[in-house]
Amino acid sequence: MISIIIPSYNSAHMVCDTIESVLNSKEENYEIILVNDGSTDNTAEVLSPYFSNKRLKYIEHENKGLAGARNTGILNAKGEYLVFLDADDLILPDKLTVQQKYLDVNPSIDIVYSNSEWFIEDNFDNTRDVSFPVYTGNVIEYLIYGNFIHVNSVMVRKDAVVNAGLFDETLRELEDWDLWLRMALNGSKFGFTPGVLSKVRIRKGSMTSNQMRMNVTMVRVLEKTIIMLELKNFKNSILVKANHALFIYRLKTKQNKNYIQDLIKTNYKIGISFSWIMLKMSLKYFLLPLLPDRDQTVQQLEEIWNR
Repeated sequence: MISIIIPSYNSAHMVCDTIESVLNSKEENYEIILVNDGSTDNTAEVLSPYFSNKRLKYIEHENKGLAGARNTGILNAKGEYLVFLDADDLILPDKLTVQQKYLDVNPSIDIVYSNSEWFIEDNFDNTRDVSFPVYTGNVIEYLIYGNFIHVNSVMVRKDAVVNAGLFDETLRELEDWDLWLRMALNGSKFGFTPGVLSKVRIRKGSMTSNQMRMNVTMVRVLEKTIIMLELKNFKNSILVKANHALFIYRLKTKQNKNYIQDLIKTNYKIGISFSWIMLKMSLKYFLLPLLPDRDQTVQQLEEIWNR
């Protein structure tokens, strides 16, 4: 069975579209777990017509954020496989069938993802391609530099999520990236099914206004990841890349206090393999006032709105 977990917070005007996208699936062996995450709107009212549907399990709790709501869904899930679907996004009819088959025939893979596309506000047909790289197998050395996996594009084995410790409820953003990193550190292998199997709704200003906050969280997640890498005695090349990513995002968030000193300490700890990165990041630190501060994803979204 597949358990589709939908956390919803004040999404009454969108969540029915999300549920309908699941009910239109070609796959039949699934359940929907809708977690009302302390909504103050009329979410319960708009969902009431679905309460008689045996596929739907409706749970209410106080607001915990996406991570907490997803964890509630996981702990109540009967399925071997999990799908995480935000209350404003959509899946396509083939997603469950295609990805379940992939995991069934690839028992060594714990998580499979696909391409997604953006759609604008409430216009499901006004779509834009999402240009993310694709990596499979042991992806930790690529995943360290940023999240290339949309959460709604994923199907994952429940046991692998539980073994990784579920979502970190202290995180209010990038909780999915944090989980993928911990799964990768646990040895989970990642797979990919080509084609678009999900759609992500974008609303004006949402990514732009949150980008600095997300970058700050990236620093926090990377600091956690580096500690785990050291505890698990990962090879030195992965530690080099993780620390490189950390110093990149420290610059992006202007966390510059003791920056040069910390680069030197890291070089002393890791060794000569970090020296080139230390020199490069030191140069960027001193040139920072002259460099453009642009995020590629934000730039893509701004171009969409300006068309």
